[in-house]
Amino acid sequence: MASSYQIKSDRLMSTLSSILLRASAIFILTLTVKVGFNLTQIIKVVPVEAAPNEPIPNPTLIPTTTVDADVTPLPPTSTSLPASTPAPASTPMPIPSHPHLIAGDDGVYVHTGPGLSYDKIGLLLPGVETTIVGFNRDWWAVEINGERGWVFRDIVTAFQADEVPVLTAPRVPTIEPPADQTPAPVWAIDEDHWIDVDLSEQRLTAYEAQNPVKTYLVSTGLPQTPTPIGQYRIWIKMKTDDMAGADYYIKDVPWVMYFFEGYGLHGVTWHGNFGHPMSHGCVNQPSDMAEWLFNFADVGTLVNIHE
Repeated sequence: MASSYQIKSDRLMSTLSSILLRASAIFILTLTVKVGFNLTQIIKVVPVEAAPNEPIPNPTLIPTTTVDADVTPLPPTSTSLPASTPAPASTPMPIPSHPHLIAGDDGVYVHTGPGLSYDKIGLLLPGVETTIVGFNRDWWAVEINGERGWVFRDIVTAFQADEVPVLTAPRVPTIEPPADQTPAPVWAIDEDHWIDVDLSEQRLTAYEAQNPVKTYLVSTGLPQTPTPIGQYRIWIKMKTDDMAGADYYIKDVPWVMYFFEGYGLHGVTWHGNFGHPMSHGCVNQPSDMAEWLFNFADVGTLVNIHE
C-alpha cells in the first residue's frame, strides 16, 4: 500500500500542473491581443488622390476600343436640334411652267418624224424630262440637244401641253423599192438559204438552195398599207422592238427582222388570222414560226416578195 505521504505528493503535483497550464493560456491570450492592437497602429489606410482633371478609375467599366487616328468615324444616324430651334421646312421642287414631258419606266425611242418608219435618233432614258414644242397626231415633237425629235405620246407623261401647236411632219420615207430589186422566180435564185413570201397565197417558205425546209401561212399588208414587192436583204435582227403608226402602238413585238426600212418579218400576239392580209405592211407570222425563222436567217439573208 502506498503511504499517505505519497498520495498527498501526487495530488500536489497535479494541482500545480493545472495551475501552470491555465497561467500559460492566459499569457498567450494576453500577448495575442497586444500584438493585434500594435498592428492596427502600424497599418493605416492611405487614401489615393486623383490627379487633377482625371477621374478615379472604376474597375466595373470596360474601356471602349481606341479609334485609329486615320479612321474617319461614321456620321451620326440622326441629329437632334435644340428644343428652341425649329426644324427647317423642306423646300418644294419647282414645277416647270413650260410644256414638257417625262419618259416612263422603260424610256422611249426618239425618231426623226412622227412614226416608226422614221429613223431612230436616240433613246430618252426613264425619268428624263424634255421640252415639248408641238405635236402631230399621236406623237410629241421635242427638242433634244438642239435637235428636233418625235416620241410616241402614249408612253410618256406630258405636262402643260394643251396649247402646243400642230406641226407638219417631215417627208415620209419612200416605200418604193429600187428598180433593180424586182422579185425572181424560185428557180432563178442561187442562195444557200433564203426566204420567199407569196402575197397571193399569204405563205412564207424558207429555202436552202432550191429545197424548201419550212412553209406556213402569214398575214401581209392590207390594200391601203401594202407589203412592198421586190428582193431585199435583212439589215437588222431584234428579239423585240416597239412598233407604232397613226392608229396603233405595240410594245415588245417579238422576233423582228427588218428587210426594207421599217418593214419586217415578225411574230404577232394580237391576232391569229393567218392566211389573210392583216398588217400595215410587215409580214406577220405565228410567234413560234417567227422564232424559228429568226434562228434560220442572218443579217444579209435574201427576202424575195412577189404576188
